[in-house]
Amino acid sequence: MEIEILEQKENPFLKRKELKVRIKHPNSATPSKEDVKKEIAKYFSIVEDSVKVDYILTKKGMCESFAKVKIGEKNEAQASEG
Repeated sequence: MEIEILEQKENPFLKRKELKVRIKHPNSATPSKEDVKKEIAKYFSIVEDSVKVDYILTKKGMCESFAKVKIGEKNEAQASEG
């Protein structure tokens, strides 16, 4: 699986990055959200908990998918409680 970042936007209000990515997966099925989450975490050298995959779209018969991904702070909920 190969990931290419098509668009990257900073959202300072929500303290996160919003990405649109292209995923090439020749000779295999559409990757799961968990697989994409792991690859994005590896690509940016961050923990998986800070990555959220909104959706993955694949056109019929193609070995290429598009996904919308958000990268936020890992412990946002814990920080607001403490």
